Amino acid sequence: MSKPLAPQTWIQLDDLAIAVVRKPIKHLYFRVYPPDGRIQVTVPLHCREADLLPLLQRKQTWLTEQQAKVRSRPTALQLISGEIHYLWGIPYQLQVQPHTSKRSLHFDHAAKVLTLQTEPNDSCSDRERLLHQWYRQQLQTQIPPLLDHWQPKLKVTAAEWRIKRMKTRWGSCNIRDRRIWLNLELAKYPLHCLESVVVHELVHLLEHHHTPRFYQLLDQFLPTWRVSSDRLKYPPAFP
Repeated sequence: MSKPLAPQTWIQLDDLAIAVVRKPIKHLYFRVYPPDGRIQVTVPLHCREADLLPLLQRKQTWLTEQQAKVRSRPTALQLISGEIHYLWGIPYQLQVQPHTSKRSLHFDHAAKVLTLQTEPNDSCSDRERLLHQWYRQQLQTQIPPLLDHWQPKLKVTAAEWRIKRMKTRWGSCNIRDRRIWLNLELAKYPLHCLESVVVHELVHLLEHHHTPRFYQLLDQFLPTWRVSSDRLKYPPAFP
């Protein structure tokens, strides 16, 4: 007999990752959230996966269509007050203070607020550049301690590490130059995701390709790497 679903779990349906949330309700309902098209189904407490899966399969085409519609909408952030931005997996509300004499960005961890001070003629691009610079600074604070911890454990040393925005990779390793690149977007995800990518790239200095030995080494040194890898499949806003 199938077990009840956990309070929140995931069901993978081909290319669709569906978050399942259980609540004390009578009927289930779907939500497809902008801007990334994440899908959530809310189900009654007694719902079992064996009962839910056939329904999701029947809805698969519809869900795929709805997700495509949501993703096709304009998604460019305007960097105005009220927007939500993420740091280490935590949502912060942006507050823009225009017409100041100096650009700056700081965050109030307790209030979960990012305050962006801008100069009078700043454009959206200017504000975005400041935000990216701030994310870079956050990563520059967190990466060195991770390297200091993991390089001795793995008995490897990266000659250099850098940060850049990457569309298709969370990190990369130039084996010849022993240089590691890390994606700027990692600052938006929980810290364990950054750690996992750092370890992943360092392991490439031991095993260049994604061979069975490579994954054996990952399992040996960081058994939780799959949790982080799964988390990075979804946007920062994903619950």
